[in-house]
Amino acid sequence: MSMTCIASHVPGRLRLRHPRLRSAVRNAEFVTVLAGWDGVTAAEGNPACGSIVLCYDLARMAPAVTEARIGAMFSVDEEASSEEGLSLWSLNRPAKIGMLTALAGTLIALSVGKKLHAVFGAVHVAFLLVHLANHRKKILQ
Repeated sequence: MSMTCIASHVPGRLRLRHPRLRSAVRNAEFVTVLAGWDGVTAAEGNPACGSIVLCYDLARMAPAVTEARIGAMFSVDEEASSEEGLSLWSLNRPAKIGMLTALAGTLIALSVGKKLHAVFGAVHVAFLLVHLANHRKKILQ
């Protein structure tokens, strides 16, 4: 995670968002660590949204210091988790691009032949399956 995990920040209140915070265990771990910081008045996690809201006392924590501490904490987590390999979420954007490209290919392939059209259709379905695997929890609710 990097500084891009800070979704919004007004002095005294900061919101973090990241797909890794969707894990209830990881979200609770970060909330516990953040709540233990001196100057933090409240830390609330929401694994369903992959976010944490952090409220802090401006007299005890400067906004720039808060951002730096969070950036350091999350960069350590990023380094530790970079060894985990590819996740489905890291493949979601390429899957969307692949679906659009394959869809355009199917339309162009209609003028060439049915076999090429079928190949592009199969590629489109493969990318669609990766995309749907990312959203399986929402789809199956």
